[in-house]
Amino acid sequence: MSILSSILYTLIVGAIFVYVFIFLYDVFYGEKQEKQEKKIRKYYKNEQIQKIDLVEQQPRKYTIYQLKTDKETRRVKLKPGYKVVKLVPKKKGE
Repeated sequence: MSILSSILYTLIVGAIFVYVFIFLYDVFYGEKQEKQEKKIRKYYKNEQIQKIDLVEQQPRKYTIYQLKTDKETRRVKLKPGYKVVKLVPKKKGE
């Protein structure tokens, strides 16, 4: 019985360690492009996204994507840790 409980304990602790390691790796080193696009689609689930283009990428800092929807084209900045920031177009000087 003690062997079964030790194996179960090892599996549980190992699974938690692996999950935390993957999460911290994504936060510190940036996530993969597939994960980022999945996050964008989840964030804009109410809109029909036609195309997602990678505009600029700075590892460990941010990634900028351009989204083409049915209504408009907009830019989105993703920071490590899956934080989505909407970018506002610059106003043209008069």
